Amino acid sequence: MKKITRRTFMKVMGTTAAAVGLSACGGSAGSTAASASNAASSTAVSAPAAAEALTFKVAYSESEDSIYGEVINAAFDEIASKTEGRVAFDVYPNNALGSITDMLEQMRAGAPMICSMGFDNLGDVVSDFAPASFPYVFNSLYEVQALAKSDWIAGIESELVKQDIQPLCYGAIGYRHFISTFKIEKAADCAGHIMRMGPSSAAQGFITVMNGTPTTSTWADNYSLLQTGVIESCEAPLSLLLSSSLNEVCKYLCLSGHFVNPFSLCMNPTYWDQISAEDQQTIKSVLTDACVEMADQSMAKEDEFVQQFKDLGVTVSEADKASFAAVVPDLFTLLGLDPSIYDTIRAAIEANT
Repeated sequence: MKKITRRTFMKVMGTTAAAVGLSACGGSAGSTAASASNAASSTAVSAPAAAEALTFKVAYSESEDSIYGEVINAAFDEIASKTEGRVAFDVYPNNALGSITDMLEQMRAGAPMICSMGFDNLGDVVSDFAPASFPYVFNSLYEVQALAKSDWIAGIESELVKQDIQPLCYGAIGYRHFISTFKIEKAADCAGHIMRMGPSSAAQGFITVMNGTPTTSTWADNYSLLQTGVIESCEAPLSLLLSSSLNEVCKYLCLSGHFVNPFSLCMNPTYWDQISAEDQQTIKSVLTDACVEMADQSMAKEDEFVQQFKDLGVTVSEADKASFAAVVPDLFTLLGLDPSIYDTIRAAIEANT
């Protein structure tokens, strides 16, 4: 895989240390799960000792010049500087290392990666976490930070660690809205339409309970899929919808705000345990601050993004959010989850707000 970006701080790394870190992660965007697992397994055996420098591939779906990319890249620069090169990174935006599912599999198998995972993706691993990704659980981006401080999330985190997932931070990168080739104003408008969502059960199930047809795809393919009518809608934060030029193939935007797009940056616990306590604290502190900055920037630009869509000739509709929220109980039923978890999550948020 050709590296998309090599951060300048890699110069502080010794050649041997860099080679150790980089050789540990195999596979390209087209690699099979099996080959990724085999490469990662050999990595786990030869993982560097705590005293040696560690190099990680940072993988995420957004573009490097998006709010997410700019803030996160700056954060990893800062971490590398503050740890004096003991921890360093190569950055791969735009799903350059594969889909979210691919990245999660590689990371859990032992590859030295830091991956951006939606709460819904992690909910497919630890089911009790899934409702934290459901529509309208969060009333604002900042409530994700409140949940991150709770005992509830600490319990979820311990379960994720058992599944080879070590969360490093929790954040949100903007409300997710529907862009489409047909007009959406309420939940019933989705019935009978093919709608692209993320691959998680929660995201796919949301369309199912609205009587739509859910599907998934690599983000980079969405432009052509919408253009050819293979899919009729997809959803994402406004910044990503704009940067992907989907206004060229979709003329309707529904401000549903159904998800706040909560995410966690995660790595394999095997590598986390090799990082000193001091450097662990640096990583968590810098990334947590970055998540707050990301929310600030996303909120500040939301209205600006909406106006840009209008200026580009897209019809923007305010959503009947109550109609979308009304299907959430059906989502719990569909996924076989206890609806009382919703109340538990809301109580945890409010206790830390």
